[in-house]
Amino acid sequence: MRTEATFTLRGTVGGAIRPEIYGQFLSRRRWVADEALHNPGHPDADADGLRRSVVDAITELGAPVVRWPGGCTGTSYEWERGTGPERERTVDWHFGYDVGNGFGTAEFVAYCRRIGAEPQINLTTGTGSLREALAWVEYCNGSGDSVYANLRRSHGYDEPFDVRYWQIGNEEWGTWELGQIGPQENAVRCREWAKAIKRIDPTLKVLAIGCFEPNQSIDWNLALLREAWDHIDYLTLHTYWQFDPNAEGGDYARVLSGPYRTEDAIVAIQGLVDLVAREKPGTPKPELAFTEWNCADATRFEMSPKWRPGETRYRTVDALAVASFLNVLQRQSSSVTLANFAQTINVVGALVVTDDQVVRETVYWPLQLQRHHSGGISLGGDTRCETVPGETLERAAIELPALDASASTDAGGTTVWLSVVNRDRERSARLAVDLGVPLLSNVVRVHQLHTEDPLDRNTVSEPDSVRPRSAEVKLDDGLALVLPPSSYSIIELTTTSPLVSL
Repeated sequence: MRTEATFTLRGTVGGAIRPEIYGQFLSRRRWVADEALHNPGHPDADADGLRRSVVDAITELGAPVVRWPGGCTGTSYEWERGTGPERERTVDWHFGYDVGNGFGTAEFVAYCRRIGAEPQINLTTGTGSLREALAWVEYCNGSGDSVYANLRRSHGYDEPFDVRYWQIGNEEWGTWELGQIGPQENAVRCREWAKAIKRIDPTLKVLAIGCFEPNQSIDWNLALLREAWDHIDYLTLHTYWQFDPNAEGGDYARVLSGPYRTEDAIVAIQGLVDLVAREKPGTPKPELAFTEWNCADATRFEMSPKWRPGETRYRTVDALAVASFLNVLQRQSSSVTLANFAQTINVVGALVVTDDQVVRETVYWPLQLQRHHSGGISLGGDTRCETVPGETLERAAIELPALDASASTDAGGTTVWLSVVNRDRERSARLAVDLGVPLLSNVVRVHQLHTEDPLDRNTVSEPDSVRPRSAEVKLDDGLALVLPPSSYSIIELTTTSPLVSL
């Protein structure tokens, strides 16, 4: 079975796609930064105590920014415990078990520089104080003759770390957080913390914790925007699309509905920003940042101190959802300018890292593909296709467009990268492409992720079962190609002349 679909370029430029949307999140918890990445006693460890094969796999993703140390574990992090020569183990007060502090601020910054990323530090809000936060900023960036700048120098780092991104808070609207607070209290705290950080250095980028929960987002975000508008650069949001792998059909429709519903919510949150902008004319708008996002297996939560990674969790369909959200980020590039995939390693991670293996999960591949096969300019386009059943919410079924597509180009304007997810589980799609200008050739390069069963996974014993393939494909006479069911494809097209609108 096959359906017919078309993608037509509208000839409009959606704006710059900031590379920071391809960022990563690395928490300090067990078997993430601690043990899986930083493990000085491991045979694969380098002089910095980092496992070489893990660093290599992460480097391939090309993350421009990395958030650390949390997350939930970051709201109680004692940053000074992770500095200097003495690094005793301490209790992670969120999870209630002891953790190492060998991978601290200096190690995190060095790791970021090594993989070509900017460090994004999450300040300790649950158990910490503004004084401790400002001391951390001074330790990292101080260049004068001051207490914490000198403390850094005494630890062997003469030059400032120059950390540009500082996030205030994590999910303090949630009952699970240490230090849960209400909307107005959070708004005032973000205002005061951001104001103080900007007095140290007004060029620093401050991210304030927003809320994406349907029943809380309006009150929380409006309070924050109105109080802290003049001092913050980003309103941060978190979203996970939960699935039950044991549900009928593997929760296929549910997980693919997640990014689709999220795009509507992004437009709504941007509406709140625009609303407050009317109250504050002539001032810059905070931008949106998804500092945690991913699919999540609702049946598994690795919170036990005895937990060790040993198996994968993600299927091909989950990679399709990740690819769809990357398409969303490209389409919404004028609103969302930074994002951190959560996480890089093990806990809802792109990588499964055991004592002796590094396995790329299916969700690793869309991150890698879009980072290396996308342009920096978003293009407007119209996709015409049939619909497929999506998740049922409040007794009403969502109808999903069978194809999800985003288009981008580079400054030259002659190469178009068309990123397409075929959500249809049963039918392939013949996609005809109209860019408004002739193609240089009807032979195109296609990078594709597809398996016959969308519930297929990579495993520790078979780590390469699900991975993308690249090939030269000839378009038919209608400038179309066939995309298999449950597939993700990036199509590289070259035009004879630059796109007119550029």
